This record gives sequence, structure tokens and C-alpha cells, in this order.
Amino acid sequence: MAKLNANQLAKALERPDLQLAILLPQNPSFDMVAAATGLRLSLEKAGRKASVASSDPMTVEFHRLVGANSISTDFGSRNLVISFPGQTEAVDKVSYNVEAGELQLVVTPKVGAILDHTKLKFVPGSMAADVVVLVGVRDVADLGKIYTDAKDIIDTSDQFWLDEQIFSQTTAQLIQQLHLPLDADAASNLLAGLQQATNHYQSPEVSADTFEVTAWLMRQGASRQEVADSAQYPAGSIPTATATPVDDQIPEPDWYEPKIYRGTSVS
Repeated sequence: MAKLNANQLAKALERPDLQLAILLPQNPSFDMVAAATGLRLSLEKAGRKASVASSDPMTVEFHRLVGANSISTDFGSRNLVISFPGQTEAVDKVSYNVEAGELQLVVTPKVGAILDHTKLKFVPGSMAADVVVLVGVRDVADLGKIYTDAKDIIDTSDQFWLDEQIFSQTTAQLIQQLHLPLDADAASNLLAGLQQATNHYQSPEVSADTFEVTAWLMRQGASRQEVADSAQYPAGSIPTATATPVDDQIPEPDWYEPKIYRGTSVS
């Protein structure tokens, strides 16, 4: 496995109608996903076609990253998926016919329901990729189901391996070297990944380059995303349902009764 060569990738990006895929390993880290989505957003802003895929679906923690919801788990799948968004309850059954050598899918609506064909969505299988950027992948086996489904696509594509300590930092530097555009969304993704990977700059991997990249990302419009952690709050500041009374003391019954306060009136 060779490290990603920016000059070679720059030459690859010169190809017309280039199809580029960014692939993540199974159970990717937040930093990896931030780097992948940041790179994709930058490439798309430059007018290049790019997709991101991972064998594992994105969990809640990743959804504060712009573009995380578009990461596919079906890269290389040969299945053609036809969906009816928002019309599940209207469908009674699905069947198929073959007439004169023509395959016909028949979707039968429930009584009184009408299906809106304009909402049909088609997800084609056999996604193509001329160039594959592997983020955090040390071996193709790390890709899991993606490699099983798309082995022929991945093996015949030009591969660029990105495997660094701080993926978002390296990706930002790569974007600089390639002179790709970077908007606020992509910059924010990369900054969020960098902060997470360095434990808010407390990691021994932090260098002068880390701070230079941070400054550059913020100049591109990146916003810092602070995530609240319950461990940061003082003990007792977050109420719990199983709180134990101090010194195991049980309040007197009249403690639960309404309180009436009396005072002297001033004439």
C-alpha cells in the first residue's frame, strides 16, 4: 500500500467525465467520515462526480457532518432498486409479468389509494468508478461487503490510499495541493474531524501544521462544532431518575404537602 500521491491524483482528475469513489472501511471513525465528506464536497464544487460509500450505515454521531446522509452502503451492488418515497401505506402488493420478452413490474395500490408515478426513485446498480480513494483502509478486506460486491470495480480502478494519523488534516492539505475549491460546509466537516481526532488539540500528534490547517479552514468559513459531553458538567448538575437522598434520609410525609407561607402585613 502506497501513500496517496497528490500529483498522480491531480493528473487523474484531468480526465473528462471522471467517476470517483471515496471508500471507507467498516466501522469508520468520525475523522475518516469527516475527511471523506469534506473531500467529496470539494470535488463536487470543482465539478467532478464523486460518491462516498461504507459497508456500515452512518450512525447518529455522523449526521452533524454535511453530506453524511448521502453515504451509500450499496456501492457496487448489481441490484436495481425502485422506491416509492412516502407511498408505502398506499401499496397493496408488488408482482411482475413477462410479456413478449419484456419485464413488467406491477405495483397494485390499496383500494381507494392512488400512486404518484412522478415520485418514483431509481437507484441503479453496478456503480462505476475510474478512481477510488480509500480513506483509512489498510487492506481491501477492511471494506467488508463493499469489496465483496464491487471487487471487479475496485481492482480495475486507479487506487489512492489515504492512511494518516489525522485524516481530516491530511485531506485539507491535499485539497490545498490540488487547488480544489472549499466552501464553508466542507471546511466545517474537516475542522470537526480534525478536532475530534486530536481530542481538541491535546493529542501528541498535533503539530504546527495542525494549527496552520485549522487557521486555513476557519478562513474558508469553517465553524467550530462543540459537542456537549456529560462528563464536562459538575457532579450533580444533571438530574437522574435514580438519585439517592443524601445520607439515605427519607423526607417527612409533610414535606410533600403544599406549603403555605404567612407574613405580617404592613399598614
